Amino acid sequence: MDEAQFLTEDQVWQLARIVDDLSIPVMCYGLRVDFLGKLFPGSAALLALADEMREVRTICHCGKKATMVIRKNPDGTVQTSGNQVQIGGNETYISLCRRHFREATGDATITS
Repeated sequence: MDEAQFLTEDQVWQLARIVDDLSIPVMCYGLRVDFLGKLFPGSAALLALADEMREVRTICHCGKKATMVIRKNPDGTVQTSGNQVQIGGNETYISLCRRHFREATGDATITS
């Protein structure tokens, strides 16, 4: 299941039933947090219910593990508000470590 961050909690439970009741393994891929550093509902449910979790490592420009993403506006400025989901526009997202996420957002998520 790709883009699993967009699942609902009920859908995650349905996947768990597939694993438990039908003995069919289910693998999910997706982001943990949005561009504001907040958990997606589907990701939160997966973190709570998953039997096993393996992270695919993404690297920040500094070489550290990237655990956050920022979203840039068409003019190149970092977006610090808006809808959690934006359809399309994958090129507007940049993976960063937490330190560089905080720098890019002006630490906006701590005060919001």
